[in-house]
Amino acid sequence: MKVTTISKRKFRELQPLQLGQEICNSESKILDFRIRGEHKILKVLNEQDGEYYATKLYTVEMLDTYKEYLPKSLYIPDTLAVVGNDTVGFTVPFLEGTNLSTILKSTKVDFKEHIYYLRKIGQLLEQLRNVRKYTPLKDFYLNDIHESNFIVNPNNRDIGAIDLDSSKIGSNGVYPSRYASPCSLVKHVPSKYHVNESGKCGGFILPDDNSEIYCYVMTILNYLFGGNIFRLNLEEFYIYLNYLDLIGIDKELITIIEKIVTTGPNVNPEPYLETLTLEQVSRSRENVYKLAKTKLMK
Repeated sequence: MKVTTISKRKFRELQPLQLGQEICNSESKILDFRIRGEHKILKVLNEQDGEYYATKLYTVEMLDTYKEYLPKSLYIPDTLAVVGNDTVGFTVPFLEGTNLSTILKSTKVDFKEHIYYLRKIGQLLEQLRNVRKYTPLKDFYLNDIHESNFIVNPNNRDIGAIDLDSSKIGSNGVYPSRYASPCSLVKHVPSKYHVNESGKCGGFILPDDNSEIYCYVMTILNYLFGGNIFRLNLEEFYIYLNYLDLIGIDKELITIIEKIVTTGPNVNPEPYLETLTLEQVSRSRENVYKLAKTKLMK
């Protein structure tokens, strides 16, 4: 993997990249970085020794090794960053655009655009499934799939996946996933979602096809709900699914969503998102749902 050497003086002068409030970043510093006319970001790891550090460097090395098999919409780290004699992190090509979380929360963006970009995630997951099926790269998973880990490119209406140093590749360790934690709905199907530790909240879900689709479904549900639906318990989850059925959301889509808490394999819901209407999306919001639920209980 190529190396970018940065002088200590230049490093001290670098400024943080302005990130939206929806982006949670606690494991590194994200700096705005330009070199030889190229705009990049510099991700400086907070921990620069030990197993965590070694795993991060191994992950970006593996991504670089197998990048020819990966879709262009994945923003893969391209060089290791060295300051003095220390490898402090890595550079990533800068992606001009808006975080998908911001897009999905914006009332100024047409709901059809929301659905369009949500479908783009599902299409990307299908591409990655084919990568695992038809290339030597059999074990690559995005792992931490959620709306804040995608950037919308306004020029080509495409999405770019970021934070790939938390992906699963080769023999690297497992990283936490925002939606597929052992304390989420996955705990109800332990035979389907496997934990690398005791199964308590300290463990991580081992990434596979089912966990990828689970995170994608939770991203969709968070959009519909307009809140943190991944905090619902199993009973509340089923009550909400019944409500989605009541307001006319496609029954096949609901069946696919329900699969995430059953023992059968998860199914990519991407094609069925086109059935959603503005009225259905509006009525699926948390405040409307809670009001309807209150009336039904009277």
